[in-house]
Amino acid sequence: MPYFRRGAVFAAAASLTAMLAFSACGGNSGILTKTPDLNVPFETDIKIQAGELEMNGSMKRYGTGIWAMRAESPETLAGLEIAYGDEGVKATLGDLSLNIPMEDINGEAVFARLFKAVDSTAAAGELYCSDTADGKVFSGTFAGGDYSITFDPNTLAPVKIEIPASQISGEFENFRIMTGEPAESETAVSETAPEQTVQTE
Repeated sequence: MPYFRRGAVFAAAASLTAMLAFSACGGNSGILTKTPDLNVPFETDIKIQAGELEMNGSMKRYGTGIWAMRAESPETLAGLEIAYGDEGVKATLGDLSLNIPMEDINGEAVFARLFKAVDSTAAAGELYCSDTADGKVFSGTFAGGDYSITFDPNTLAPVKIEIPASQISGEFENFRIMTGEPAESETAVSETAPEQTVQTE
């Protein structure tokens, strides 16, 4: 084979290899093109299993480190609302309200672990994923340890999150991107926080 033809064949083979290597989630692994992108305001219903705790509710992400969560069950937590921001956490249940400064938040709190894992994914840029029977799985690491988020293979919306070291798993339902600004009650944390701390696991 003439030298120039061998060179052309080699170049074509190299191009094909590059295409296969960088295709979005092609085969067993690849780059997950984030649609919808987790680095956007969104809301979702969520079912959480954390050790022996089972909780159903909803959560909203307004931006990095700015979250709101509401518990619907179990009965002991029903109606609990959490506003999480730069200053700390405001927890409200009925007529009771408590502000917790950021430095006093338990680092192993379930809500904090969930928020930080998703924020870590949102900041990751290109997501390398693996195809599984449950969907496309992204595996990452943050301060709370290793975690994984499973995306629907068709819509690429998140459907599941797992943080093994904290025995936390969650299922997302009705994931939707939000528009508009959050209500002040969902993100505001009083500047005058009480001295006491609260176990937030």
